[in-house]
Amino acid sequence: MSGAERSERWRSDPRWRRAAALGSVWAASEITLGSFLHNLRFPFRGHALTAIAVLLLSGAHRRWGGRGVVARAGLVAAIMKSASPSAVLLGPMVAIGMEGLSFELGLLIGRGGLAGCLLGGALAMSWTFVHLLLSLLLVYGSNLAAAYEQLVVIVSRTTGSVPLGAAGPLVAVALLNASVGIVAALSGWHVGGRGDATAAAPPLTASSAPRPSRGPGRVTPRLPLLVALLAAVPRGLVAISRAPLAAACAGTAALLAGAVLRYGEALRRLLRPGFWVGLLAIAGGAALVLNSSSGASQAAALDIAARMTARAMFVSACFAAIGVELSHAGLRAWLGGHGGGALLGAADAAFATLPEVVAAAPAARDLLKRPAAALASMLPRLDALLEEVARPPRRPPTVIVTGERGSGKTTLATAAVESLRASGLTVGGILAPGVVRDGKRYSFDVVNVRTGRSVPLGCREAAAGWIEEQCFWVSPEGLALGREALSPEGADVMVLDEVGPWELAGSGWSAELDALARGDVPLLLVVRRQCLAAVVERWHLDGAAVFAVGEADAARVAGALSAAAPGPNPEARRLP
Repeated sequence: MSGAERSERWRSDPRWRRAAALGSVWAASEITLGSFLHNLRFPFRGHALTAIAVLLLSGAHRRWGGRGVVARAGLVAAIMKSASPSAVLLGPMVAIGMEGLSFELGLLIGRGGLAGCLLGGALAMSWTFVHLLLSLLLVYGSNLAAAYEQLVVIVSRTTGSVPLGAAGPLVAVALLNASVGIVAALSGWHVGGRGDATAAAPPLTASSAPRPSRGPGRVTPRLPLLVALLAAVPRGLVAISRAPLAAACAGTAALLAGAVLRYGEALRRLLRPGFWVGLLAIAGGAALVLNSSSGASQAAALDIAARMTARAMFVSACFAAIGVELSHAGLRAWLGGHGGGALLGAADAAFATLPEVVAAAPAARDLLKRPAAALASMLPRLDALLEEVARPPRRPPTVIVTGERGSGKTTLATAAVESLRASGLTVGGILAPGVVRDGKRYSFDVVNVRTGRSVPLGCREAAAGWIEEQCFWVSPEGLALGREALSPEGADVMVLDEVGPWELAGSGWSAELDALARGDVPLLLVVRRQCLAAVVERWHLDGAAVFAVGEADAARVAGALSAAAPGPNPEARRLP
């Protein structure tokens, strides 16, 4: 079974279809309400988002039922969290996934129904608190736990004995979270039992929806760096705890300097005043409590604060970097071929509907002030959304020109472009004519097919300001021109020359081809023969027409595209 078949097989499973629809609505509420609360600097935005999610999940479960739907929806929504404008994605993605699993666990224990939803809501809301505790311990280490215990002792001297000792306040907060989860689940259950008459809302439209982005910045993910970062986290935490303070601080500073060069956009959180205020408040407060309660010297207290600060910066930088590297296309392809195809297929379908869902979602202010009423307007849409995600995607007709290196692939594609233009079609995209030396491509340009502008794109020799990419150096100006040219707006046909090892590794024009493959404009792709099978597998192009250089002419290639392309504007036919 091919990767394309594996990734589409999910449509035959009603649980995955419902998860795709529910995950899309869940992600829409996270993106719209999350951004709204972030701009307001709302102090408990994580709890508010979870309560809205519990309300949605409870209502959807009453509407549909089914074991495993909520857990799958949580995984889909977690993947879709990468569409958020935030650069800090890994933590929220883990939280969303665990909330779905926690709610599903409650349904399993309570055997579904209202009891299962109430228990699921309590568990999902409690995970918000557990996630916060684990995050704080991971970021600040055992010194924070010790400072908390000492703080409870200090408070008990004034207020009297605290029930359950140091665990007392934590238990109280946990019970409060569980209570909120139960109330949210009960509200959702009530809303989910209403009829469709409550669904008075504007029709779905994507005109005002934000464009999803699959991750911060345009950094090319590298699997070796992902492995190195995963290995560096535990080693770095041990080193910061045990190494001399000067060495720990110097190592952290060196890592941050290197990370900024590659992950500048993802690390912008470290440049915000709020991050530093919170960091210094927690580290300084912990040092002050330990100094006053345990009799530690001032130097020892400062050492504790400095190590906590270094640890927090190290963890924040590493997790932001890991979030970037996890978007590697090869990792996604491997996951699709090893049991994750259904999840990725459902997530892709949910991504396709996300702009419409976001545009039709209630305003963030309404979600916060009147969550039950806002949910009542969204739940009936789930059935229509379910039908939409269940339909196989309408992929654009694709024609592939293939051949060996230097065989004339670009020449054939260029002739096909001229033939398409002669028939009155508007052709967009890029061509990449190159220079071959000693049987190898030495350099190549990028040509904007629509405007004819051409600039150097790559060369085997280094140039000032260019980026090293495997055995080539790549021009930032060429990359910018290519990305601009690969916008399909107004084009009848798009051409991409060429798709090869860079794209298969997640760099080059990979992101642009992802978007084109999900669009509705016919594509002309130039693919090296040895990469053909992998490209077809990676972008689900099983039905593409393939023309080999030397076995087809430009007229046949253009004919296969013009037959599928929309007819040109009648006014354009009269242009000279």
